[in-house]
Amino acid sequence: MELKQLSECPQHFECIGNWIYEEWWRTPDNSPEIVFEWLRQHLECDALSYTIVAIVDGEPVGSCCVIENDCALRPQYGPWVAAVYVKPEMRLRGVATGFLGRAVAVARDLKISALYIDCWAKTAPVYMKSGWEILERDVGEKDSVVMHQSIDCR
Repeated sequence: MELKQLSECPQHFECIGNWIYEEWWRTPDNSPEIVFEWLRQHLECDALSYTIVAIVDGEPVGSCCVIENDCALRPQYGPWVAAVYVKPEMRLRGVATGFLGRAVAVARDLKISALYIDCWAKTAPVYMKSGWEILERDVGEKDSVVMHQSIDCR
C-alpha cells in the first residue's frame, strides 16, 4: 500500500471528491462540483488543508482529509481529520491505520502539535488503535466523540 498526499497523485482527485460527496455531502442542493471546489485547496503542497490517499495496485482504496475545522461546536480545537473513508472491500486491512499515521507525519512536518476528529462513538476504537484519545463524549446531536492525538514536533 502506498500512502500519498493528494498533491502527489492529482489523478485521483475526482475519485476522492466523489467519495466525499457520496458519503457526506450529497443533498438536493449540493453537487460534486461543490466538493471539487473545496478539495482543490488540497492539491497544494505543504498546506494546512491536505488529503492522504491510500493506493493499492495504482488505485485509491481510502483517504482522509486534514482541515482547519470540522466541528462547529468546538472551534477551539484544530486542525481536524475529516472525511475518513475506506472502500468497503478494503476495510479491516489496516488502510485507515496507514493513512492516519501518514496524516500525523505530515502534521508533524508542518509543526502542528495535535490533530482532532469528531467521529461516531462506535468507530472510536479504530482511532484508539492508532494512538488517538477521547477528549469529549456526546458532542452535538449524534452519538459522537471528539478525539485527539498529540504530536511531538521536535
